[in-house]
Amino acid sequence: MHFAKGLFNVTYRFPRLMLAERVDYIQQWSKQLTKILGVSLRVQGIEPGKYPEQHMLLANHISWLDIFILDSVTVSRFVAKSELRSWPIIGRLCIGTGTLFIERERKRDTARVNEAIVTALSEGHCVTVFPEGTTGCGRQLLPFRSSLLQAAIDGNATIQPVYLRYTDAEGQYSDAATYIGDMTLAQSLWRILGTRSLHAEINFLAPFPTDHKNRRTLTQFIEARICTAHHALNTQSSNA
Repeated sequence: MHFAKGLFNVTYRFPRLMLAERVDYIQQWSKQLTKILGVSLRVQGIEPGKYPEQHMLLANHISWLDIFILDSVTVSRFVAKSELRSWPIIGRLCIGTGTLFIERERKRDTARVNEAIVTALSEGHCVTVFPEGTTGCGRQLLPFRSSLLQAAIDGNATIQPVYLRYTDAEGQYSDAATYIGDMTLAQSLWRILGTRSLHAEINFLAPFPTDHKNRRTLTQFIEARICTAHHALNTQSSNA
């Protein structure tokens, strides 16, 4: 019912709402979804606000749930793989909330999406990119891709790295939200609903201006920041 309500609103109400009203709805809907799924939020670091202007979030990627976890705190327009567009319900929700879809196998599509991100940033939007390009297990990070970081430079965005992880009540790693391999959405939902005391942790690292850095250098810097947070937080957990 919650998904159906969201789908109705983004399809029929959103075209008549102001941006601020849409942002409020997305945030509240996402917060309610996390409660329904029994996921508790832990937010650490420098929160960028509800919808920071000309801002780009760069986060590691573990699950489809990442989108709604982030939207519970900071709403943004996401860059997602084109396959997500055809997912039942969630695909329509993503379309209605302004997600930018990319066909990663096509190099020409990267240029198109970079232009769309620059336009969004110049219009004052907040955009989230998952530079790993796909979901990982969460125990280690995948190599970061630099292809979509040119938009941050061209759009003169403020960049903020974000480290995401899912833990149990004791702060230890949990793979309950992991969405990889041949897992279906239904299987993923069932797994999340069957897990007690699942916590989604959002670690907002310090934001910084692009300063016209080379995109490969910029990618390496962001990857190093998120890797440092990954090792520091997981070392803390294993020693606790």
